Amino acid sequence: MLEQNAHLWSDEKECWIEKDQVYHPPLDGDESHTLPSTIRWNPARKHWERWAKNLTTRTKKQASGSSMTKGTFLPAREGDGWATSPNEAEIENKQLKTQGIRFFACLPNNDDSFDDVVDVTSWAATSLLPKEAARLLDAVDSGRLLFSFDVPAVNKKGAGIGKQKKKSKGAGAKQASSENDRSTMKGIGATAQVSERYLDKMK
Repeated sequence: MLEQNAHLWSDEKECWIEKDQVYHPPLDGDESHTLPSTIRWNPARKHWERWAKNLTTRTKKQASGSSMTKGTFLPAREGDGWATSPNEAEIENKQLKTQGIRFFACLPNNDDSFDDVVDVTSWAATSLLPKEAARLLDAVDSGRLLFSFDVPAVNKKGAGIGKQKKKSKGAGAKQASSENDRSTMKGIGATAQVSERYLDKMK
């Protein structure tokens, strides 16, 4: 259920974006499946949800068994990126320990099934914005989008490959297969950008 040392391919920089960990949707009845406290899989709606803390109110104990009550879980959409602190989910941002902050993203799976939640902290903290910046911007578990991947362009890039391969014959089929192999080796091409809401605050 957990992948490590996998990467995303960045077309813009022509380099690999490091994935620290990949969380797949748990299988039905998988009691041993563990996730960070600030993300969860909704089996009824078949989508991921992320924690949005609200320290001024207290909600009922989550039906999923989570003990957190100072906030709620919101849907995580494909391409969304956010900052989270799983070990300090109900702590004010100014009191957070920087080393505990992580950057997560909801990204498509290679087999076109349900999305995965990907830990891209190593890449985001050096290429997008530092952890301390996320803390100072009050962006950690805020419920707002911190950054996003251009997922529609990724899906469009890979669309129709299967149909094209079936129609190709002879040398054409061999060439198409070679191109597909190269695309697979590169992985997912994606460009990420920080939300304008936070870019304005960073100026």
